[in-house]
Amino acid sequence: MFKKSAISLSIAAALVFAVAPAAMADYASEIEVVAGSASIVPGGSTPITASGLTGTEAEFEVASGPSGSTLTSIVFAAAKPTVVKPIVGGTATATFTASTVGTYVITVTDATGTPIPVTITVATGAAGGGLPSTGGTIPAEALWLGVGAIGLGAIAVTVAMARRKAVAQR
Repeated sequence: MFKKSAISLSIAAALVFAVAPAAMADYASEIEVVAGSASIVPGGSTPITASGLTGTEAEFEVASGPSGSTLTSIVFAAAKPTVVKPIVGGTATATFTASTVGTYVITVTDATGTPIPVTITVATGAAGGGLPSTGGTIPAEALWLGVGAIGLGAIAVTVAMARRKAVAQR
């Protein structure tokens, strides 16, 4: 019985360690910049999230638009049209707030130096609708660790049930 358990555990370990590195491989990804809402009302705000970034910091800048806008975060507030945010897991987020009606272009630049734009329209009566995006993400490593733990747990339960059945049949 011990041999079967050892074989089951070694197969489970081999699957976890063989599949997880391939899933977590550093594949080339493109930078994507998304605004929580492309249309807001004056005084409203929307998170701007950039993913697929490289380096340690990303610069968010109001490239064009009327004056009266700020880029902020929950902890840091800046009256300047530029804010630098840390890149965590390839993602950085800043909050855009505008007090003047108009169309704004916000660019995000990482270590590659190429600015990626996103356009936000500020209009009276713009439909914001729904809850704001919180930007919550789960790192791939944590996801695969959870999958491996569930797989090992399922194998352990199966082995325990087989042992109980074998003991009961004696």
